[in-house]
Order: sequence, then C-alpha cells, then structure tokens
Amino acid sequence: MNQQLAAMLNLWACLRAAHHMYWTLHWQSRGPNFYGDHELFGRLYEERVKEIDDLAELIAGHYGADKLNPVMAWQAAMDKINTLSKAGSPLAIAQMVLEAAEAANSASASGKFPAGTQNLISGIGTNHLNALYLLQQRMGGAGGAAPAAPAMR
Repeated sequence: MNQQLAAMLNLWACLRAAHHMYWTLHWQSRGPNFYGDHELFGRLYEERVKEIDDLAELIAGHYGADKLNPVMAWQAAMDKINTLSKAGSPLAIAQMVLEAAEAANSASASGKFPAGTQNLISGIGTNHLNALYLLQQRMGGAGGAAPAAPAMR
C-alpha cells in the first residue's frame, strides 16, 4: 500500500474512532456540568460525520471504493478506540486526529493530488484544533479553574 493511501486510511480510522468516543462521552455525561458536556460532546461527534464521509469519498475517488473495506476500517478504528480508552482524557481524541491529519497532509503533499485534497485534510486538522481548544477550556486550560471533563471509561 502506498504512503498516501495508508495515511488517509489511518486518518479515516482516527475520525471514526473520534466519532465513536465523542458519541459515547455524550451519552455518559452526568453531574453538575451534564448539559454543557452533553452538548459539547454532541457537537464534537456530529461534526465528525461530514469529515468521515468527505474523506471516504476522496479515498474512493483517488484509489477506488474497494479500499474502503468495512471490516478493516472498523478493526483499525477499534485499535484507536482501545488506545484512547487507556488515555483517559478527551484531549487524547483531538490530539490523535491532529497527528493523523498532519501525517496525511504531509503524505498528500508528496503525491499528485488536486489542491482540494490538501485543503480537505487541512480543514480536518483545523476542525480538531478547534475541538482541542474547546476541550482544553472545558478541562480548565492552562491554569483555569473549570472542573475536569468526564474521564473516558
């Protein structure tokens, strides 16, 4: 498998794992900050759906729809979910996707893709920088006084 395809499939798996993890945190929200957490995680999981779809369509367009193997995709996403579950913090979700987006962006820069490919991947990265910011604010940021967001269970 070539480097560009591998990086895009990895990003796709990360997005699917992020969607699942944010969705689960949305359901698990409780306590005095329930409503805010419920809404934040709802926003974060809902935003992943378009990214997952757009990236899958890009992969299908560049490499063929057969590269979007559902069993392999869920196995890769489950590997990410297992890693994230051990991390114990919602921040790890956004950080994982950011790293995968950076790798995919670097890989796509070396390929012969239309500018839109890098724009899509860069947009995903930007979206996850925003998610990271929101999660850091929720968790108190640098020296903030907000209570910690729910731990991933």
